Amino acid sequence: MDRRRWQDHAAFVVGIWLIAAPWALGSFSPDSVPLGAAAWNFLVCGVAVAILGATALASYRLWEEWVNLLIGIWLIASPWMLHDAEKPPFVWNALICGILLVVLGISALYGTKPSERR
Repeated sequence: MDRRRWQDHAAFVVGIWLIAAPWALGSFSPDSVPLGAAAWNFLVCGVAVAILGATALASYRLWEEWVNLLIGIWLIASPWMLHDAEKPPFVWNALICGILLVVLGISALYGTKPSERR
């Protein structure tokens, strides 16, 4: 039985976007290093989500969906926790990506059959 889920593909894409977000939103130094806590937050969360999405495509585990859900909640709260709420593009990016990850995580968790839960 194929356990690949569309949610894993979508989470992988969100992770790749989060990795690219510091450069796409213009928060990098002249030597292309991300600048600021929000940029590093996007980079670290993006790497984690992309790795989880790629591993979920190879071998599905329920805990991966829980971690995506927690990262999504963190992204929603992060602009205020990291004191970057005065930068609207970063706030909107964090909110949209966070909400997407929460929705993807919940839909994958509710779509899991009891026999597949580990």
